[in-house]
Amino acid sequence: MKKSTNTSARWFRFSQVLQSILASCSLLLPIAAAAQDPFSNPSFGEVSLISGFEPDPHTVSIYAGGSVDLSASRLVDCVGFVSDAPDYRVVYDSDNQQRSLSFYAESESDTVLLINDPDGEWYCNDDYSDELGLASGLDLASPQSGVYDIWVGSYENEFSSATLYVTELGYLIDPEAEGSDSDNRGRGSDSSGTAFFVSESGHLITNFHVVSECSSIQFQLPGEPPVAATVIATNAVYDLALLKAELEKPPANFPFARRPGLGQEIVVYGFPLRGDLSSQGNLTSGVISALTGLNDDLSMFQVSAQIQPGNSGGPVLDRYGAVTGVIVAMADSGYFAEQSGSIPQNINFAIRPGIVQSFLDINNIDYLYSAGETELRIAEIAEIAQTLTGALVCESF
Repeated sequence: MKKSTNTSARWFRFSQVLQSILASCSLLLPIAAAAQDPFSNPSFGEVSLISGFEPDPHTVSIYAGGSVDLSASRLVDCVGFVSDAPDYRVVYDSDNQQRSLSFYAESESDTVLLINDPDGEWYCNDDYSDELGLASGLDLASPQSGVYDIWVGSYENEFSSATLYVTELGYLIDPEAEGSDSDNRGRGSDSSGTAFFVSESGHLITNFHVVSECSSIQFQLPGEPPVAATVIATNAVYDLALLKAELEKPPANFPFARRPGLGQEIVVYGFPLRGDLSSQGNLTSGVISALTGLNDDLSMFQVSAQIQPGNSGGPVLDRYGAVTGVIVAMADSGYFAEQSGSIPQNINFAIRPGIVQSFLDINNIDYLYSAGETELRIAEIAEIAQTLTGALVCESF
């Protein structure tokens, strides 16, 4: 483990000072001494963990790399490239236990791990051990309670997919040996998404990619037992799927003669990061930030509301409580990283309501309209969303 230290300033003769300044400029041009900003929002989310947490290890998919060259930083003695903002944040409660806390980053490429602890101390590792190959890691024998900001970087100036492990077990866990998968959050062959009612007969809408490889599907409303759901129809081009569950609940309303508008306020409701965030659903708000999707895709629009894996298939509601879109995707971090060298934040996309309605029309599903005469408060929209939206759990063999 390498920990930063501060050296005291020394006075030199004028010529030596001038030479030092010139040399420092050449070193510091690529990166400011404190380029890492632990106060920025983490790019890949955050989690609160209490000592003894399960499942252990806690895993999260990260895109490793960045444009900040650690070798030019005076904060740490480390080599590699990281982003400005943290990649992940762990809010840890030691619960007065005497457990160690370890962080590991694993990728097909050589990784570097940078952590800012609750005291503001910086730790960095770019070569954990020969046994773990390209993985980086940091072990804290007596971890404090508080916020740990984490950067997962790459040894070379490149971007790569990586998995971050947080564990109290004291050694790196092989996720496959535990029957888990980083994309599925440690739940083996299970994956999850969101769906919502579109008819009074139990028809549900979600994304095609959520159910495309499912051998069985369970749908669960907050506070109710899960029920089986069956795929009725799909459209891979527009990433839509129609499901049927043996439930009769009030369905969503679609806007009557209202189209998504630039700057329009919206609310997103869904079940992201199943097992980590609230099982009662997660609500975020934002605006429609662009009227087209990637490459001016006319079937989508862009929203600023924060979403995470598991939001896919969830409703985008307008201020009248009507469904004005279906969440479909986050911006591809890898694509943008390769194209621009930066990782996008809050660039998310939804399918237009007209596309969803056409899909329902083709499949002879009767749905409801909303005239939208009175704007609702966010809390009122949340109540509507909770009655018609649930979590989808897909099991594949």
